[in-house]
Amino acid sequence: MIFQEAKQHLARKLDIDYSDIANNDLWNDTDLGVFIILGILKAWDRHPWPFTQKTKTATTNSDGVTNGYYDHPSDLMNGSIYLLKVGGKEYKKLIIVDYLKYLEDYPNATDKFWSETETYIFINKNAYTVGDTLDLYGKKLAAIPSGNSDILPFSPITDNSEHSGNEAIVQFAYAEALDSEKLNKRSEAEIERTKAYQTLELLWEPFKNEQALLQSKNRPMFEVGDFFGGTPSNKGNQFTGNFKYLN
Repeated sequence: MIFQEAKQHLARKLDIDYSDIANNDLWNDTDLGVFIILGILKAWDRHPWPFTQKTKTATTNSDGVTNGYYDHPSDLMNGSIYLLKVGGKEYKKLIIVDYLKYLEDYPNATDKFWSETETYIFINKNAYTVGDTLDLYGKKLAAIPSGNSDILPFSPITDNSEHSGNEAIVQFAYAEALDSEKLNKRSEAEIERTKAYQTLELLWEPFKNEQALLQSKNRPMFEVGDFFGGTPSNKGNQFTGNFKYLN
């Protein structure tokens, strides 16, 4: 489905002749486009759809070492990075308070840790060298259509290859129109919005089931703590479960 087809579909729901939209007293083409874009954002943000995933590759630099952090890529959603590699090696993510406390207590540690807060990505500068490849895996931002021939996100390959998510986008758009000051049909809007979410959940079900069947290799579900006094070192040993660093 392309942007224009989505607007045409929305026009039919609103009982509008899209071919004569220029003479409509209530809505114009821009209004319909705005509603469709709002629908795209709601559908995109609902789940980590496979086609929303993105790998961002960069290179570590001296500013990152000096500052201890890098700016979050503008084309990845904040908080969506689930895997970070430097020089092809995976780094373990810590919450920011643990990350900062750990490096405060062990400033020379070379453990492969990273964290993030606000719009910054913190990477242990002792664990890599300038010029290493930096790979970030996360969720990209939704592409906002501008031209009528732009395809909607649930047509990830071609216009004629699409998921029912595009229908949910139009359902969301219809709900926004009903909820507007011009129509003020709040209860009907809520019904349509619920239908849109139901459409997305039906679409997400097989993706969710497939993820549940995947088995992580060498990734325990629970990490056993080092309750007997092991201490982290600058030789790369993990401090998982060693709560001494919190004291």
